This record gives sequence, C-alpha cells and structure tokens, in this order.
Amino acid sequence: MDLLLDLVKSKSAPSSSKTTTTTTTTRVRQKKVYSLPGQRFDPPEEREPLRIFYESLSKQIPTSEMAEFWMMEHGLLSPERARKAHEKKQRKQKMQRSGTPVKSTKPSTSKPESSQKQQQSSKNGDLKAKRKISNDSDDDDFILSPKRRKG
Repeated sequence: MDLLLDLVKSKSAPSSSKTTTTTTTTRVRQKKVYSLPGQRFDPPEEREPLRIFYESLSKQIPTSEMAEFWMMEHGLLSPERARKAHEKKQRKQKMQRSGTPVKSTKPSTSKPESSQKQQQSSKNGDLKAKRKISNDSDDDDFILSPKRRKG
C-alpha cells in the first residue's frame, strides 16, 4: 500500500509545480507547381459558373484577352496556347509597370459619328450656337413677372 501511495505522490508532485512549455508551430504553405505556363490555380469543375462563362466567352469572342488570361491561369488552355497567353500577359504587365500606355492590337479605322459631328460644329460656329439655342427651349415654358419695388 505504501508503494502505491509513493507512486501517486510522485505523479502528483510535478503537477503541483506547473512548468508549461508552449510550442508554437508556424505552417509554411507549400506553393503548388503546375505544368502549364502561367497556371496559378487548379482547374475548376465542369459545372463551375465561372468556367462556363469564360469558356463561352472564349468561343464567342476568340480574341478576348480576359477569357484567355483566366483560362490560362486555371489550366484550361493547350500548352502552346497557354505559353503564348503567358508571354502576352507578361508583356502587358511589364508595359503597365513601366508606365507606358498599352495600345490595343486593333487599330481604329473610323471615328465614331459623335466625334465627327463635334468636329463639324466646331468648324462652323453658327451650327454650335443653333444647337445651344435649341437646347434652351425648356426655359420658354415659364413666364416671369417683373419685380416689384418697395416704395
């Protein structure tokens, strides 16, 4: 019996003088490495709404950079197309960082009609004045009485 009491005392003795050691563990997130260039995320499931949207956008407008970049980042392009899209995106990012304005790949061939009208009106001042008069026709609806002076 004494032996049993000695065991109990010896086990309870360390608990009376508590020494707590806290171990902090920091989790280091492993970065996934993908086989396709420019891929940053796992491919989404077939019925994922964003995947459906970008795939249909890519089919309807094959020149869409937005769809091309999204599909590249999610691993939905062929290796050759992904490589081209990745290079294109890197060039675009480099131009934006350097502050150089990025030109669109399609040159504008014709001016919109509104800009052509503005040019014509600025050449002929009378046309501009007539337009202003015609816009002020709303003021004609109100008739103001002359002010009365206090006497």
